[in-house]
Amino acid sequence: MRNTLLISFVTLFVVFICVDSLFAQTHNPWTITPVSPLNTSGHDVPFGVDSSYVYLKQEGVHLRSPRVSNPALPGPPEKVSIVAIRDEAWDGLGEIQHVSIDEKRGLAVISARPYPGAPDYDLFISSTLPTSRFQKGETSILWSKAYPLVSLNSSSDEVYPQFIQGGLYFASNRNETDFDIFFAPRHLQWQSATVLDSPINSDSDDLSLVVLNDDEMYVCSNRTHSEGFDVYLLSRAKNESLATGFYLELTLDGNPVSGVEVKWVEPSGFNRGATIFEDITDLQGFISLDELPSSRVLSMRIGSIDSPVIEGTVVRIMNADGEVVRSYAINSSGVFSVDFLPLDSIKDLDLSDLNDLSGLPSRYPPIYTLYFDLNISTPTSQSANQLELWWQDNAQDFIVKIREFALVLEGHADVTGTTDSNENLSQKRAVWFKEWLISKGVDSELVSTRGMGARFPVKHCPNLSDPFSDCPPEVHAVNRRVELRWDVL
Repeated sequence: MRNTLLISFVTLFVVFICVDSLFAQTHNPWTITPVSPLNTSGHDVPFGVDSSYVYLKQEGVHLRSPRVSNPALPGPPEKVSIVAIRDEAWDGLGEIQHVSIDEKRGLAVISARPYPGAPDYDLFISSTLPTSRFQKGETSILWSKAYPLVSLNSSSDEVYPQFIQGGLYFASNRNETDFDIFFAPRHLQWQSATVLDSPINSDSDDLSLVVLNDDEMYVCSNRTHSEGFDVYLLSRAKNESLATGFYLELTLDGNPVSGVEVKWVEPSGFNRGATIFEDITDLQGFISLDELPSSRVLSMRIGSIDSPVIEGTVVRIMNADGEVVRSYAINSSGVFSVDFLPLDSIKDLDLSDLNDLSGLPSRYPPIYTLYFDLNISTPTSQSANQLELWWQDNAQDFIVKIREFALVLEGHADVTGTTDSNENLSQKRAVWFKEWLISKGVDSELVSTRGMGARFPVKHCPNLSDPFSDCPPEVHAVNRRVELRWDVL
């Protein structure tokens, strides 16, 4: 008989955070607050998160709650169907409590009874199996036998395992008084686990941990000694610059546009799409940008299905003196999305009234730039040959350095194509460069790609009003490129 495994969307939940910072603090900078929208009189257990939702279980019912910029006030929970998978390789296990999947590494950690009727839950690890040539058309994943993580297991329960970048955390009641949350580092191959300090753990039961980012997380606990488990937000002051005095203005034909939703979201990484800052334009078409992170690139999204932005709308970013420091022209109705450059470097921008064609400020030169022919996603033969020579000269030092710093490949197009085609083509060019690096032995997990379209040219056409007919070919040629950079976002 096959076991039904409730996989809590954990393929989306591999959280990128250094867990050492969670329990190696010499002081306690964290505050803890009950998350009222997620708490009921029963058991409320969060078990996962992606860029859009927090997932939790309430009295056996799976729910998801929309993520917003204020994690203390997430959206109202709604029922959700959790995808169930089955694998014969795990049939020897008893009741399965929870499964966490690291999709990138092809691993699953399972909390289950070692055999049917066993008195406690233990942790097991399983890996994906390669697909045979007889199964090429199948989409299901095959798993190996589940092996016990002996060094992490005890005679008590080990439950709610969750992968993160640096390892694995889980809850256990091995101290025979209450459940605590433990962390097992990946670089030690999960051979030992450390109990996390306060405020993650308390003198009551602490059952699960869901990390939102470096400064915010949900913990499931009954630390108020109530009958049920509740969700608490652990947070600390963000160590980044915040905007002051800037505001956004939305107008159409010179008139203010009110009631339009504007969001700034993470542009890349695990939390890509997660809301960082949001508001709705007031009656004068304004939004104050106070408290918006101002030292890094974000993605700005204007409009939604419920409040679409209208073609011809103009977006202006103004400083405290009322000066326009950035503007965007919206050329189609619906949802407008654009890279939003750091406000801290606003004085360094070479502004234009197009879709923010300025270069990213205060950046080091790219490590390498690869050039492409018109409408082609593979590099020119000359550029490809130069790339091979560059690699021969720099490969050894390069491989060493990327063990410490991740890479990002930013693809670019010239302005001769449509916006959609430029976006797709620039992304394909970045992907080509990534696949080339992987073929040279670079770990794919250390390289991300980003299609920049034609928004960031290194050279501008002399006549910006008509770049299609009045622009030297050499200007277009230097703009068709992929830049290899250290990922500093």
